[in-house]
Amino acid sequence: MKFKLFDVQNLLWLALVLALVGSLKHLAAIFATVDGNTAMGWVQAVAIDAGLFALAYSIRVRKTARRSIKQLWFGVGLFSLISIYGNYAYGLLATAGQLPGWIVASKPVILAASLPILVLFLSELLSDDRQHAQAEAEREAKRVARAEQKEYGGPSDLTLLDQANETRARDKEAAQARLLAFLKENPEATTRQAGRHIDRAKSTVGLYLSELQGDGRLHKNGNGWEVVT
Repeated sequence: MKFKLFDVQNLLWLALVLALVGSLKHLAAIFATVDGNTAMGWVQAVAIDAGLFALAYSIRVRKTARRSIKQLWFGVGLFSLISIYGNYAYGLLATAGQLPGWIVASKPVILAASLPILVLFLSELLSDDRQHAQAEAEREAKRVARAEQKEYGGPSDLTLLDQANETRARDKEAAQARLLAFLKENPEATTRQAGRHIDRAKSTVGLYLSELQGDGRLHKNGNGWEVVT
């Protein structure tokens, strides 16, 4: 396929690359002012802009798949503000030669917190995408099984549904068992930490916790979670 520079899509990609390059320079310079490490300043700047691009691109992918994009818009907004903050600080430093007091005071906090927040946010999205992919694979397997049953004969739709429900129930029971074991050793763990440990989304862990408390297998007191054995 012949490359056309003045194709609209190619121009959009070119504009995106140039914008990222310009933003990277500014963010890297500001990040480096925290501890004087220029190399790490570039690493942090690339992480912020790459994360922002990944979130923005994921919105397009999820919209096509008709999936929820609310949390993605939240992430795009948050890291856009961080990027704007860094670029604004660079502009002030370049033109005025110094930063206002409020930026000097807030810079270490904002820049230090941005990467951990990005890691947690992207980890949650990756976990959610992985679960969605598993669910899609299960639906596709059922569709193929139904098609084969219709053409060649085989298990009924009801049997396939029962088998899928049994598999889902076993997976859920195993995940809840891992959750209880984790909370027994880490009673003060957060829902997000528990989700990362058992490879489930935060919302799923919240449902598990409610069910386990309702079953009387888990309680929460002043010291954190208490597993009832």
